[in-house]
Amino acid sequence: MVHQIAKNLTWLTLGNFLVKPIWFVFITYVCIRFIGLREYGLMTATLALMGIVNGVLTLGTSSYSIREVARDPGKSTLFFSNFLPYRLSASVLAIAIGLAIELILGNQAILIMALFAGTYILFMNVTEYCRTLFRSHERFEYEAISTVVEKLLVVTCGSLALVYDRTATGVLLGMTIGILLTFLLNFRWVIKDFARMSVSLIDPSFFKRAMPQAIPLGLASVFVLLYFRTDSVMIEAMKGELPTGQYAIAFRITEALFIVPAMVTAILLPRLSHLFVSGFSRFKTLSQKGIIGLFGASFLLALLVFAFAPLIVQSMDPTVDAEPAIALLRILVWAVPVASVNSLMSTIMTASDLQKKLAWVLGFAAFLNIGLNFVLIPSLSATGASYATIATEVFVAVSFITLLPRKGHSESAS
Repeated sequence: MVHQIAKNLTWLTLGNFLVKPIWFVFITYVCIRFIGLREYGLMTATLALMGIVNGVLTLGTSSYSIREVARDPGKSTLFFSNFLPYRLSASVLAIAIGLAIELILGNQAILIMALFAGTYILFMNVTEYCRTLFRSHERFEYEAISTVVEKLLVVTCGSLALVYDRTATGVLLGMTIGILLTFLLNFRWVIKDFARMSVSLIDPSFFKRAMPQAIPLGLASVFVLLYFRTDSVMIEAMKGELPTGQYAIAFRITEALFIVPAMVTAILLPRLSHLFVSGFSRFKTLSQKGIIGLFGASFLLALLVFAFAPLIVQSMDPTVDAEPAIALLRILVWAVPVASVNSLMSTIMTASDLQKKLAWVLGFAAFLNIGLNFVLIPSLSATGASYATIATEVFVAVSFITLLPRKGHSESAS
């Protein structure tokens, strides 16, 4: 087991560290330099809105599919044939809803930008579902290759678009072309090696069985999106584009640190799902080691970013407008160790069929975060949003600790 986990982690580490720095430089430094901080803030808020709406309609199908297919790989074709068309349809609806929200907010001038942002999220959504098959079969070499291909295509197409059109709309169009090509390649890999796409298997009864279990996981993901993404939307609405751009710099840097917990939880979800029904003592040991190791690694990363925050921010944008992002980063980065452990505890609860409790905790956390933002942003601007994020993560951590499973599937059944 340890050898397989180490092998999977090596593949994901290799894939992510080959291209994630390139992606980070592109989505921050390059985009800010080409389109300006104000328009960058607007692009960030638009992507956040489309991501939230899309997440609401996706309804936890990724986590649920990984858990169930990891326990029974023979279900791969059934899940793929039903959930991929569902996610494609849901994303189309999400674009329509997102555009309607922009109209209600009076943002008619950015509808084309919002359309491209929604289309980018659509193809990212279906690409991610293809990767659930790689993960559930614990074939992380496929995901590593997929990640490298995705970032290279998106960055290349986005950069070429910026050369011809130095606007947020232009870069989003280029990114959309890149992620479309990525999806087509991933779809080909899935049907070649992991599952067929069979229209005859599309079955309403499948959704009747699956959705009651997937929906709580979906709600949990939506609530996480809400308290990670609505801050940008709320800052833009209350304080304007410049504070949003400043917050976006700090948030993007902080978000980049989540590469470590993202890799760890991706690897552990299928393994923990299997161990929960086959060997709880190993499930418990793996969970404890994962929490301790992840907290230690993420704390060290946060400490380094705190120390070098001025250098990091100034390297991205040396203008006076970007200086407030330094203080924001030094606050926001301390959410990383807590949020990293929370992501693993969330994975542990998903693997142990505690999706309803998970959804309740994260639902309350989302409302807590939005409430704190409403109170703090008017007086403290983006600094208030940073404090709200940390407070929310601490609440989630305390709640999760009290809810982690004490016994396995067979012990619970008996």
